Amino acid sequence: MSDVRRNYELAFHINQNLEESRIMAIATELKAELVKGGATISFAKEPERQRLSYEIKHNAGSFFGYIQFNMPTGEEDSQHLPAGQAGLAGVEEYIKLNNDILRSLIIRLPSDAQKSQALERQMKAKERLEKRAQATSKAGQSAKPSVDGEKLEKAVEDIIEKL
Repeated sequence: MSDVRRNYELAFHINQNLEESRIMAIATELKAELVKGGATISFAKEPERQRLSYEIKHNAGSFFGYIQFNMPTGEEDSQHLPAGQAGLAGVEEYIKLNNDILRSLIIRLPSDAQKSQALERQMKAKERLEKRAQATSKAGQSAKPSVDGEKLEKAVEDIIEKL
């Protein structure tokens, strides 16, 4: 058994023509399906009414919500699928069978380790760029004669007066 967990986000649109109680029930059922599949829910935005930019299944509005969760990977279930895939498959099956869910999307988010590695790479790249900039500025200073600030100001004033 592995303790590695992947982060996911499920975004969904629910038909706006339903009663509030039914909309909340659908959101609760989605959470229950995720938990049944082995997910741990870290954040859930309750569905809110939203006007759509374009129609989905002839609806100009919907209730939009999303759920952030993580699932274990590498654990085997009876169908020989990793537990995360079996859990996601169960949720996707529920969504397909529920006609009140207009559209949904499940994306895999970067793990905390991946985020820290990316941040570390960015910092190292920034340090390299700063070192290169310092090296080129030192080389440029020794090759170029320095310009006196007062002479430069006087030249700019002369040019402006001639205009």
